Amino acid sequence: MKILMIKKSGNKTLFWNISEYLFRGPITIVSGTLGIQGKGEEQKLRFWENRKKFMKSLADEKANQGYQLVEEKDLKKVYIQYRYNEENEEEFEMTEDKSLMVEEIVEEELMYTGNGYAYGSEIGAGAGTSTFQVLDIEIAFNSIWKLLSEKKLTEGVEIAFETDEGSYVSLYPKGAVFELV
Repeated sequence: MKILMIKKSGNKTLFWNISEYLFRGPITIVSGTLGIQGKGEEQKLRFWENRKKFMKSLADEKANQGYQLVEEKDLKKVYIQYRYNEENEEEFEMTEDKSLMVEEIVEEELMYTGNGYAYGSEIGAGAGTSTFQVLDIEIAFNSIWKLLSEKKLTEGVEIAFETDEGSYVSLYPKGAVFELV
């Protein structure tokens, strides 16, 4: 379960999110300014405590402070895709590993900058594709590009977003025709 909330404050957008990744693992709460690394904390619950109820009660407190819940319809899909030769098992395995690693590191980046979360990954038919739901495409692209560059994961990458009409716009390489595989 993930809850993302935002609040306008002058010319800044503040964010607050809460999520659980592992069953019975700690709950992560992160807050800050959209697009900038926020502050996170982990909250451990006792095994009998209702996680969903706990998370909802914290979100209700934030709503009382003026934060608004971000609905899925408010988010845009961003795709990070790596292609491989379907006849080459080694390329498939390398692409699978890369796609899963990219999904993990980008999701953490989005969580700590308040800009969204991972939607999933698919590997097959000649491509490994990780999908993310984001609030701000420009902020997302800039932080994704910086992260992929630091991790030396830019070779062969294709990054695009989906418009409201369902077409794709390539962010990298610029001007390319993006085809979701």
